[in-house]
Amino acid sequence: MIRYEDVTEDVVDLAREVLAEFFPELRNVKIKYLFDLKKRMSNGKVTFARCQRTNDILKYFTIDESGNEEGYNYIIYLDKLLWDNIERADRIRLVRHEMRHIFIDPDAKNPYKLVPHDIEDFAAEIELNIDDVRWGQRLAQLETDLYDQQADMEEGE
Repeated sequence: MIRYEDVTEDVVDLAREVLAEFFPELRNVKIKYLFDLKKRMSNGKVTFARCQRTNDILKYFTIDESGNEEGYNYIIYLDKLLWDNIERADRIRLVRHEMRHIFIDPDAKNPYKLVPHDIEDFAAEIELNIDDVRWGQRLAQLETDLYDQQADMEEGE
């Protein structure tokens, strides 16, 4: 089974909205969005999204699709099972969080950088999510439950 698939156009549209509203400085950055079809763990925790800076080989393979002679600069992976089971507000939180990892340093040889978390999250995201400060834990539990249900259904087949 292939692990990744292209996101649907509505995901790209939502990402454009998030970029326009929160990150206008990233408007020229080329970002590829993919659905991850398998559960991902990191340091014992479920990972429902991640942002990756592309390397030379990924850039090469994405030149044609990106419409840019350098290919994509970043890839944002979204857990498809979780994405399909959350509401728009959580989708925005998820995409916005991943975009916070992107940093452009125009004076560097390779200007595309990744920013680690300020804390377990980003300070700016805590302010924006004051109405639901535990959204990450809530989504982590939901994702775990969804994958458990999926495994139970596969065992029953």
